[in-house]
Amino acid sequence: MKWFTGTPCNFEGTQTFFDRDSGLTMRGFAALGIETGSITLGPARADDFSEMTRATWAQLENPAWWATLHLDGLIFYTWGDPRYVTMVRAAKKAGIQVAQVTDAQGIMSPLADWGAHLRAENAYFWQEPRWKRMLRWACKILYSHTIRLFTRDLAIVRAIASSDLFFCVTPNAETRFRNLAGRLGDKKASEHIHFVPLPVNFHFCYDGSVPKSNEVVAVGRWDSYQKRTPLLMESVSRLLDLRQDVRFRIFGNTTPELRSWHANLPWAKRHCVILEGLVPNNELVVPFQSAKVMLVSSAYESFHIASAEAICCGASVVACRSPFLDPIEWQASRNSGRLAERATGESLAQALVDELAAWDRGERDPIAISTSWTRELHPDRVAARILELCHVPISQPAR
Repeated sequence: MKWFTGTPCNFEGTQTFFDRDSGLTMRGFAALGIETGSITLGPARADDFSEMTRATWAQLENPAWWATLHLDGLIFYTWGDPRYVTMVRAAKKAGIQVAQVTDAQGIMSPLADWGAHLRAENAYFWQEPRWKRMLRWACKILYSHTIRLFTRDLAIVRAIASSDLFFCVTPNAETRFRNLAGRLGDKKASEHIHFVPLPVNFHFCYDGSVPKSNEVVAVGRWDSYQKRTPLLMESVSRLLDLRQDVRFRIFGNTTPELRSWHANLPWAKRHCVILEGLVPNNELVVPFQSAKVMLVSSAYESFHIASAEAICCGASVVACRSPFLDPIEWQASRNSGRLAERATGESLAQALVDELAAWDRGERDPIAISTSWTRELHPDRVAARILELCHVPISQPAR
């Protein structure tokens, strides 16, 4: 049996690639004893791992090239983009069972989830003045209920239908994509849409030798509009007004704004906040194992791997409620976190206070949190779920 993962993008073939998404799913197949590898676009690079297969765009659209790989199955990270339909059909023509993967939340069309679709504009353009967001909202209603249905939504459903299966990374996303396909008349495509989460690396797990501390971790590209750095800073400051027995560890690239805020905190607060900077993925394991809470200030995310890694280490997660943050709502659903009702520093800080109080009262069990999520998110578990949905028996069970 030979199952590959792939993506029609020119990613590096180093450890970073194999620590997440397509590369990490490949490692899940390997853990099950299955012959595997990963395919990406572009010329070979000197630092590519041996498991990486490179291809040109023309090769990916050529059934004869796919046939040379002698694959039984392909997990193709295409995001349901119509640009890659020819590639999907070429792999299928070569006799390969193909499942596409998207990390989108499925709120791009009113046919998928009308309410979430309308709320999304306000969440996405969170920093714009209210009048501008309202204008965008009005234009979006007009466009998405008319032109988009025929120029984009139908093309997406055709792209979904081009493969044998289509995987979404949250339960809500599965429901929304099923709605979209069904309401556009493709019941067969709707039945082929399933929920399969993105994997989390094996080393993210609970370790009883690392005691839980009153620590909150946050991870992000803090120069990104998406991460809402001002909201992070405000919520941390507000929390420290209420509790100074908590230590914050902020990982990721520091910005002048973040450094200035930190430098100007009163000493009593400043010594409770550590700007850790960028660290390799494997160096996040112990901080996640010792932390009680992962704080997420983002306006939108696809899956938010960092919070998934944290819950696998027995931490809980706190974020804001939003149609763009379904993955975190799911991650908080097993007595493993909570959501702030509003995207304000006051609301997010209060949710964090409440979550830390739940830990204080013994209402959070790091072993139970870790066990629940590693059983679903570790790479071999994700690979086993994929094979089950593809009706492929496995001889070596997941760990």
